[in-house]
Amino acid sequence: MNIKIFYIITSLDYGGTQKNLYYILKNLPKNYKGLKFVPFLVSLKKNGRFKKKFVELGVKLYDLNLPLMTSLATIFVLPYSIIKFFYLVIKHKPNLIHSFLFQANFLSRFAKLVLPKTKIICSERVAEKQKIWQHILLRLTNWLVDFVTVNSERLREFVIQSQKVERGKVILMHNIIDQEEIKITAPAKKIREEIGLTEKDFVVLSVGRLHKQKGFDLFIEIAKEFCNKIKSSVKNHRFLFVIVGDGEEYNLLVRYAEELNVEDYVKFLGYKENVYDYINACDVFLLTSYWEGCPNVILEAISLGKIVVSTKVEGVDEILKEEFLVNLQQDRKIVIKDFVEIIYRIYEKTLLEDYRSINCAKEQIDLSIYNKDKVLRTILPFYIDKVSYIL
Repeated sequence: MNIKIFYIITSLDYGGTQKNLYYILKNLPKNYKGLKFVPFLVSLKKNGRFKKKFVELGVKLYDLNLPLMTSLATIFVLPYSIIKFFYLVIKHKPNLIHSFLFQANFLSRFAKLVLPKTKIICSERVAEKQKIWQHILLRLTNWLVDFVTVNSERLREFVIQSQKVERGKVILMHNIIDQEEIKITAPAKKIREEIGLTEKDFVVLSVGRLHKQKGFDLFIEIAKEFCNKIKSSVKNHRFLFVIVGDGEEYNLLVRYAEELNVEDYVKFLGYKENVYDYINACDVFLLTSYWEGCPNVILEAISLGKIVVSTKVEGVDEILKEEFLVNLQQDRKIVIKDFVEIIYRIYEKTLLEDYRSINCAKEQIDLSIYNKDKVLRTILPFYIDKVSYIL
């Protein structure tokens, strides 16, 4: 017996959501308890940096031809994309549709109008706090959705409140961390030489899309305040704040670093194919997001033995100890001061070569819950249970 699943995502550009979907498809068994999973992947937007990895999996892939960057051309392509979506849905008649990211989540709901027995599962990945209109649209179409999955408890509460979803319809599914994918291809010494530092210098790193959500403006302000603190102390140890990633705010952030006179201390490396080499080479991984769901990169940094300091956003406070978190619900100057104090304490320990004794993860956190096998053991029975009555 076949279970046909449509995985629908807004784009295949690089991101934590794309990575998590890749892990699901990579580890989805062909046969499970006498049932055969037949996956299809539909991307609203064409191309994207992650597309090649999905193609290598051999999954049947369709795109709806929307441009990767939203523009005036999107309006003209949109009718064709919607028609193609319904054509694919009617042609393949999936038993289940599992969508990711807002645009895909919104479009996938309307498949219910032509295939009322198909189960619709929408995955919410972040607590979107900027585009309130998205919550309104999702709220108005909730009647078309069977379940909403989230990747942290705080995100569950956010979705229930913002989208007015029944609590019983919101299911926790943890992110997948696939240790086989976390490969170090270059030694830390080589990476540090690439950015002009030695093994003894202090490196604070962040990885992500250069987007408002990720708070890289805050990252630069923290770097500025850290510079001031170092200059006022007796320490004279080289340090650098490094950003790996690209995005719409690149030029704005570069100018901001120049405006704050920290261009010598904040380095933009752009997009890197293997971010793990850079995470492995840092002393501190810094997350400055204004909102999240449960960022994969935090789990990956911890799995590489890195010290993580973060804003107290969704998902992160379920993983890190309180002393490595900064609450955003206070004056910005205090936020920056708190970050600098935490990072400076770690910096002092690195001078004494004592930082390896620092453990930033909560003692009670079981990181094995993010193991690919454990997560799949949650997802697969869920799929089967939801579609079993129509098989």
